[in-house]
Amino acid sequence: MAHEKILVIDDEPEIGWLFSKILADEGYQVYTSLNSQEGISKIKKEKPNLVFLDIKLPGVDGIETLRKIRKFDNKLLVIILTAYETVKTAVEAMKMGAYDYLSKPIDNEKIKIIIDNALRTQNLTKEVAYLRGKMKEEFSFDSIVGNSPQMKDIHDLVKTVASHDITVLLQGKSGTGKELIAQAIHYGSSRADKPFVVIDSGIFPDTLVESEIFGYEKGAFTGAYKRKLGKFEMAQEGTVFLDEIGNLTMQTQVKLLRALQEREIERLGGKRPIKVDVRLIAATNLNLEKAIKEGSFREDLYYRINVFPINLPPLKEREGDIPILARHFLSQFNQGKRKKVESVSPQALELLINYSWPGNVRELRNVIESTILMADDTILPFHLPSKIQNEGLRKTKLKGALKDVSNLAKKKVEKEFIINVLNEVEWNKSKAARALDVDYKTLYNKIKEFNIKRGQQDY
Repeated sequence: MAHEKILVIDDEPEIGWLFSKILADEGYQVYTSLNSQEGISKIKKEKPNLVFLDIKLPGVDGIETLRKIRKFDNKLLVIILTAYETVKTAVEAMKMGAYDYLSKPIDNEKIKIIIDNALRTQNLTKEVAYLRGKMKEEFSFDSIVGNSPQMKDIHDLVKTVASHDITVLLQGKSGTGKELIAQAIHYGSSRADKPFVVIDSGIFPDTLVESEIFGYEKGAFTGAYKRKLGKFEMAQEGTVFLDEIGNLTMQTQVKLLRALQEREIERLGGKRPIKVDVRLIAATNLNLEKAIKEGSFREDLYYRINVFPINLPPLKEREGDIPILARHFLSQFNQGKRKKVESVSPQALELLINYSWPGNVRELRNVIESTILMADDTILPFHLPSKIQNEGLRKTKLKGALKDVSNLAKKKVEKEFIINVLNEVEWNKSKAARALDVDYKTLYNKIKEFNIKRGQQDY
């Protein structure tokens, strides 16, 4: 049963009565007003979900009333009530933000249909706004996980460039989080409420990439049975994230360069340019300067997209972030998979840190996602993939051996230094202790530990 509030502003009392009669059985709360002033007062007091507004009102007419409503509520659904001869005025009202219009005399079924459609639209709008809010929260600057110096620098760069409507080039190996950074830039920008559209040129054949980016007209090629909008049009006023831009053919590169310079595109098979307003964030795992020398990437396009470059380091270069990322993904997948794995054991964490991560952050994410299914409350070494166990153990042993060598070298230098000082002061232990800036007991213990004998010259 519906519970939405509906307000009818019409100077004919029978119209309000008719709406009340038709909608009462549907569960709507119906309010009525006979003039503009009373209607606006009820809008502010009752906060209706939907308003039916008559064009012909005494004193302040419907058009002026709509203007007043829009000054304090730009989202309220308003449906214009009009006689046949004032339909043009109703259309004008729709240009001012009215949702729709309904011609008199009132048709009972049309009222129900138009209300149902309007409220469904309202709910979808609220849902989209909610989801956008969640996206902003999920992909905010704080979503950039890591405390390493490299990631702190990237966080600062993202924060700086987000508010400036310029092209960004993200460079880094696959799996380093380029799309996540692109999303953080988009949702931190003035375009955050507009679309964020992804084009991954690495997953489409060369013949399809161009049509994905720019769209096509009906009959442009065999199989083009109807017009299709390209990703640039779909992202109007928003952001296009073009991943693996280095894979574009030279022909597509030419068209992309023109789109960026002229801010317009042309669909395949189209005969007129279409203006587009989008921000481009490009990404690549290739060395584009090398590609330019090899003749596979246009130099002019490179300089057009390389306005603000951000280089993402591989995970192996920021080992300190591995525990942080592991805990982040653990928390994420605990919620999604309804698990209660509380931690990664120190031994398992050491294996993760010692692994080389050729797949970078994406590989770590996948490992935690699969491992969490096998663990009870803690991820243990045997839960990890065998390749991580084997490589991690090898590096752990190597690090241990290097540590032993380092300790041995340190002791050798320390012993030689103590022997030299003792010989200089002719084995006066009190003087030697003062020279070494240690107490007498510490020196005595060191002589005993290193088995130093009077007259000894070296290790």
